[in-house]
Amino acid sequence: MLSSISSSSLVRLAVLILTLPACVLGIEAYCHLSGRYAATTYYFLKNAAFTDPTNAVFGDSHVMATSRIPGFSFYGWAGEQPEELNTLVRYFYDGTKPGKIIIQADPQWFGKYHEQRQKFVTQRNLISRRFPSVLTSAYYWETLRPNLVASGYDIANQIISQAAADDASPLRTRATAAEKKWVELFSQPHFNWTWLSPDEREDLTAVRVQEQNPQPDFSRSAAAAEFEDAISRLVVRGATVCLFRTPVTQDYLRMTTSIPDSRFAEFDSYMNEIAHRFKLRHVDFRDLPRDFHDTAFANSDHLIDRESSAVWPLAARACFD
Repeated sequence: MLSSISSSSLVRLAVLILTLPACVLGIEAYCHLSGRYAATTYYFLKNAAFTDPTNAVFGDSHVMATSRIPGFSFYGWAGEQPEELNTLVRYFYDGTKPGKIIIQADPQWFGKYHEQRQKFVTQRNLISRRFPSVLTSAYYWETLRPNLVASGYDIANQIISQAAADDASPLRTRATAAEKKWVELFSQPHFNWTWLSPDEREDLTAVRVQEQNPQPDFSRSAAAAEFEDAISRLVVRGATVCLFRTPVTQDYLRMTTSIPDSRFAEFDSYMNEIAHRFKLRHVDFRDLPRDFHDTAFANSDHLIDRESSAVWPLAARACFD
């Protein structure tokens, strides 16, 4: 009797041992193949886990995750914050020696629109590079059940920020209407910023500049400490680091000098000081051999796709040649 029970238990244990790996492999395959994992969030995590970070570009939605420089991987997340940048630097280069690195050097790193923004690029959300299974990511686990029962959600990446719901100023009201029009037009072929009227572009740019104005005392903030620590870590590890200021429209540049409590000039001085302190090359988009008319832009500070593909190789040459 005992022998029979023992044999039966062993069979069940063997079945369990064989079934568990199959289930894990099945879930892993589902997470790679299901259309529910096509959202930007999942793509960013897989891009970070399964690409070579030796030569890389870091930033926010101006960078994203599509490589636009041969031999470089791009690691940008919409609305990325300096702490997330530092998390990525640790994630990649605690185990990999960095080569040529471009870091976006834009004022929105310290913009006030980060105040209520939840961080997505965290150690627990990233996929382990030592054991590269998506199931090592907390984000995959936390969204697995809703996706399996067909109640997962899509995450839309909008490169124009939503105005605060409780701000009913005339500018915000006009900008909200202009933004709705922008959303309707953006997906159409050959869209560019000039499809909106000058007044609409003016309102949307004004909101954008206000949101990206660096916060007071940003250079002494925790965000600045994270930004500088990321750069220091790269330099110590032997990286050749370049800071690159990405393109914006002429209206955007004009407004940075005219809004109340503008700290854009303070940011420029801060970035120059960072470049001097760490002995880095600092490239401004205005130094590139290219004209930046409004037709090159999708909004006041994002290039349309084909322009972005043309500009990044120019930035790489300015950085490293």
